Amino acid sequence: MSTPIRVAVLMGGRSFEHDVSMASGAGVMNHLLPDRYQGFPVVITREGFWKIDGGAEMTLPEGLSVLARRADVVFLALHGPNGEDGSMQGLFTLAGIPYTGSDIFASSLAMNKPRTKDVYRGGGLTTPSSAEIRDVDSPGHRTHVVAEFVEEVGFPVVAKTTRLGSSVGVGIAKTKEHLDELIEANLVYCGHVMLEQFITGRELTAPVLWDPYQNRLLRLPLIEIRPKVSAWFDFQAKYQVGGSEEICPAPISPGLTERVQEIGACAHYLLGCAGMSRTDVIVGQDEQCYVIETNTIPGFTQTSLLPQAAAKAGLTYETVVDYLLQEALLRTRHQES
Repeated sequence: MSTPIRVAVLMGGRSFEHDVSMASGAGVMNHLLPDRYQGFPVVITREGFWKIDGGAEMTLPEGLSVLARRADVVFLALHGPNGEDGSMQGLFTLAGIPYTGSDIFASSLAMNKPRTKDVYRGGGLTTPSSAEIRDVDSPGHRTHVVAEFVEEVGFPVVAKTTRLGSSVGVGIAKTKEHLDELIEANLVYCGHVMLEQFITGRELTAPVLWDPYQNRLLRLPLIEIRPKVSAWFDFQAKYQVGGSEEICPAPISPGLTERVQEIGACAHYLLGCAGMSRTDVIVGQDEQCYVIETNTIPGFTQTSLLPQAAAKAGLTYETVVDYLLQEALLRTRHQES
């Protein structure tokens, strides 16, 4: 009998998405194949301390030292800044510890919404018009950017912080006054706000997953998201029980399904992602597809979108976790050879 692979499931973190990450990490812990993996939780507290397998709080250097001795691979179940943005990926790369998902470059790129849009456009994908505002901009410059953008696209306008997920720091303004309020509120998160053209249409998400056994990217079934407690797929619609209706596979034509799945795969490759990703797409009334963003570490609870899509494709939660861990280990071996 072979020795189980030791898996550190990293969750929590110093971000606004701490609780979401804790739920994702618990989901992974509960779905490790027992004959192949031996898992233990690693919780990063809101203050930045590390708690390994329920032990005492440690500093980052102490925790990393223990992890280097105890873990064969890290399953990254972190979301948002300091977890999904390349920070942890860089830390584990330098420490020589294999980890799941995208590397430093793809993680930081996908987390930066304006730069992600630049890549989409360069790769031929259609994405809504956008503009950027920083807290260091002069009041005059900010006023000019807002006025010019509103003149171009009209209301409503989406205002979103550029480096958070789970719809944290996102709002839709229908008036100039509301837009100014959203900008001021969202600048608090990271000092950078992106204005985006609001597209009316159906919201779809296109998850992809790397199959390390067949060495190919799986285009998973699409999911259509229909919010029930709000006008769009905000934090409440995402995480409140019954907050939205998630239909998988999405009830759209085979041709449109193929187009959106191809967009998801194309976004994954353009950004240099690895393991998995989930790309959000709005389909307008003319069936024009607009790419919104790509998540490199999507939610990982039993009811999260990527596991839902995988289940429709006949892949169990345990299989998805196994694919990601095996991809991480294979990638490390290839880099070392």
